[in-house]
Amino acid sequence: MDQQSAYRETTNQNIEIYAIVSSSGRFQYISSNSYELIGFKNDEVVNKYMKEFIHIEDLFLIESYFHNEHHLYPCSFRFLCKNGTYIWFEACVDFIRSSIKNEGKEVILKMKALNTNNVASNKNVYKKQDVINELDDINGNLLIEDLPSPLILATQGKVCYVNRAFQELLGSDSKEKFIGNYIYDFIEHSFHDIVKNRIQRLHNGEQVGIIEQLWNRTDGSTVNVEVLARLTEHEGKNAELIILTDISSKRNFQKILQKSRERYQRLIDNSIDMIAVIHQDKWVFVNEAGIKLFQAGDYQEMLGRNIYRDLHPEDHYTMKAALKSILDRKMEVHISNQSWLVDSKKKIFTEMVCIPTTYFGEQAVQVILRDISDRKKTEELMLRSEKLSIAGQLAAGIAHEIRNPLTAIKGFLQIMKPDMEQHSQYYQIIFSELNRIELILSELLMLAKPQETQFKKTNIVTLLQEVAMLLETQANMNSVFIEEQHTESTLSVYCDENQLKQVFINLFKNAIDAMTSGGKVSVSTKRERDKVVVSVKDEGEGISSDLIERIGEPFLTTKENGNGLGLMITYKIIEDHKGNILVDSEIGMGTTFIVELPCDIA
Repeated sequence: MDQQSAYRETTNQNIEIYAIVSSSGRFQYISSNSYELIGFKNDEVVNKYMKEFIHIEDLFLIESYFHNEHHLYPCSFRFLCKNGTYIWFEACVDFIRSSIKNEGKEVILKMKALNTNNVASNKNVYKKQDVINELDDINGNLLIEDLPSPLILATQGKVCYVNRAFQELLGSDSKEKFIGNYIYDFIEHSFHDIVKNRIQRLHNGEQVGIIEQLWNRTDGSTVNVEVLARLTEHEGKNAELIILTDISSKRNFQKILQKSRERYQRLIDNSIDMIAVIHQDKWVFVNEAGIKLFQAGDYQEMLGRNIYRDLHPEDHYTMKAALKSILDRKMEVHISNQSWLVDSKKKIFTEMVCIPTTYFGEQAVQVILRDISDRKKTEELMLRSEKLSIAGQLAAGIAHEIRNPLTAIKGFLQIMKPDMEQHSQYYQIIFSELNRIELILSELLMLAKPQETQFKKTNIVTLLQEVAMLLETQANMNSVFIEEQHTESTLSVYCDENQLKQVFINLFKNAIDAMTSGGKVSVSTKRERDKVVVSVKDEGEGISSDLIERIGEPFLTTKENGNGLGLMITYKIIEDHKGNILVDSEIGMGTTFIVELPCDIA
């Protein structure tokens, strides 16, 4: 090599190329100095797939390296140059993730040339066996000196010739360190017997395949290589032609992957939570904690079992909706609570986290189940304690609310006693107060006594139209007009129809009562992703911000004759339907109640 070539090689080896690759594998950017080394300009690389430039034998390594994201070592691979040759790069990467949902990650790639002499023709990508076949008729070593693969000629294991690539592979500054020595001096001792046997078989006319070995470098380190050998002729004698391929980067990366798998497996095996995979509604993987949670005899007993066999019937719908959302990629993570019937006597409560995964190339769902049965019992005890406290507040409120109408009844009855006929007009007041007592008691009974629910698929638009028709007369009497706006004629929710009717009757009545001088109640519906949103807006006086935070408390009301129980019941029903209520109000501008309910996707 002349001085100018040596300088050019040294300069090229110091060149670092920077690139950005999208999650789909396309080059988004490559630094302008790429032209100096690979001969391609920016516009010839950008928007093209990276795999178009990577040697076919290195594609799997690159894909695994990017997806693993556990980079203790850099990755080495061959990159296509414009003249049809390949150059070895050593690359390290970093990842950029977008905060925008559904946007993929980008890879920052920093590539450094390892050896510009290690190139191979793109037009004629030879297999190792083809290279050997073409070397059979070569007299002399001139053509194989620049061969990119390390090569040795030996007779009965004694080295006769090595090319430059072999010298560089073992890190020597002179070929004389190899010539005349035996190849065993450079191979790990554990492989010696195998090498001797392979040489003997070659000279017996047998074919030997590719084998992996460890060779010793001059600095004392070892290098993983693939070895292919064949019998040839050198200076009129039978000789061994040995070609090596450096696979150290591949082996290092495989070790990283293996360690990562082992750590992940230990984490799964020793987790106190159940970790499992669901495919086509069946358990296809369950860890030890899952076997204990479901009291199964062994691993095989759980595999293939339908998840709905143990899931409580009340949770079947929500489970199907959760799995469908994950499989359809509508959600990346889904968290929910459910109960399972382990046997006829035991019921367990769990918190479940679902994330998408694959099972033999098909979409599946990975779940983490945490047993919250003890937490559930604690919450029930706290709820009972809270109910006792609320019961005292209710008793005080009931006494106060009932005492006033009873006092009125008592006074009017005393007046009516001397002459019932002359005071018949007081009967209307009596009946009005009695009806008020009846309404308060009925609402209190609904809070105290659990109501039987019957959930089914319901068109919320039809339900709202029925409620508006029911309250149309009352609205007209108060000079109120009910206006409906629906983006779709059918918006299905999974609900108890009677309970939801009660919710919207309360909201409609509150909106009508809020407008003492008449006005308009605007009712609208729309779909937002996996939710149905219902808005009920009035043109009343509005609610102050301090009261908005307390809406839903018993006996909290802004109406003169109200008791506050209607909204309390409304909030409870929506909570039982796994929905949410938002309130937006401005003094003098009116109030808007927004009800969000899960959309039926079955």
